[in-house]
Amino acid sequence: ELLSPGAAVLLMAYTNRAVDEMCSKLAESGIGFLRLGSRLACAEPFRESLLEEKVASCARVDDVRRLIADSRVVCATTSALNSNPALLGLKRFSLAIVDEASQILEPHIVGLLGAAVGGVESIGRFVLIGDHKQLPAVVQQTADESRVSDPQLQAIGLADCRDSLFERLLRAHRVDPSVVYMHADIAAFPSLAFYSGRLRPVPLAHQERPLAAPKPGADAAERLLGSCRVAFIDVPPAPGNAPDKVNTAEARAIAAVVSAAYRLSPGSFDPARTVGVIVPYRNQIAAVREAIARSGIAALAQITIDTVERYQGSQRDLIVYGFTVRRRYQLNFLAANTIEDCGELVDRKLNVAMTRAREHLVMVGNARLLRQNEVFARLIDYVKDCGEYFENEE
Repeated sequence: ELLSPGAAVLLMAYTNRAVDEMCSKLAESGIGFLRLGSRLACAEPFRESLLEEKVASCARVDDVRRLIADSRVVCATTSALNSNPALLGLKRFSLAIVDEASQILEPHIVGLLGAAVGGVESIGRFVLIGDHKQLPAVVQQTADESRVSDPQLQAIGLADCRDSLFERLLRAHRVDPSVVYMHADIAAFPSLAFYSGRLRPVPLAHQERPLAAPKPGADAAERLLGSCRVAFIDVPPAPGNAPDKVNTAEARAIAAVVSAAYRLSPGSFDPARTVGVIVPYRNQIAAVREAIARSGIAALAQITIDTVERYQGSQRDLIVYGFTVRRRYQLNFLAANTIEDCGELVDRKLNVAMTRAREHLVMVGNARLLRQNEVFARLIDYVKDCGEYFENEE
């Protein structure tokens, strides 16, 4: 789009983390941008591009207008842009690209896409990027409270206020062949289980790069990372009376894998890119951080350990996913976002967690417990057949 003279692009997403991810790709490509939002919500490397930082050097209102007019790429969350609607009155964008579109409810986006000044639309065209089989919008209302009864709204496919514009357009056009179009080993199970086998690699360079063979004397975790792209480590819970949301045995296994990743990337380890950890509970985040701290590797204190909800929109070369659960009832929480789509059971949380990994995915959990869930049982069987399945060695 930027090859066209006078073109300007607006990049939007639901979360600040996803906006930061887009900013990182722009920075890597040498494309300048203006970022909307607060310093606290913006990653440190991109704060110098914040509008509030840029306007500090402007002496007059005309300078601010010129700054905005000259910025060919603007990045913002939909919330930040809804809080600053004057921007769409000051500048016209030839294209808007909306990431995480499947998480954005219609009232949060249609006003932006439909903004106009003097009868001229503020956004010429838009592209929605999302996945209805990953995490949906967060809504408190029940299905009955969200149901739409107005015939005119139903006629355009708007039947449930909990749906995103992305989902409504998908339902309307998914059967139209004119509009419907990871590392392959990592994408294989999500493709088979959730997408009817239709996912294909681009491919990118990292999707074709071979594994680095483990060196002589490598420990179990290093051998694991050198032998496969997808692995499952079966970790029975440690005995004791720990809270259900804390699994110290899994935390130790996760710490071992993360430490191995650091040792295997001497001189190139990047906390924001090399490795990330996903667990379902904040209590477990603390347990994993404590276990990693015992490794004595200072750089590992900077890696991101978070829930799958906060990881959507991010990626790492290695993702370690700890299921954590120790009781049968907790499986209901893990699988709370499971839907049926085109005859397939789609666990949207699991789908997001697995597809955050660029090159390696290591899953840690109690196989005996997880097998009581249909999708998790299929996953474990798949890893046994096509990946690497390990009994934990403490």
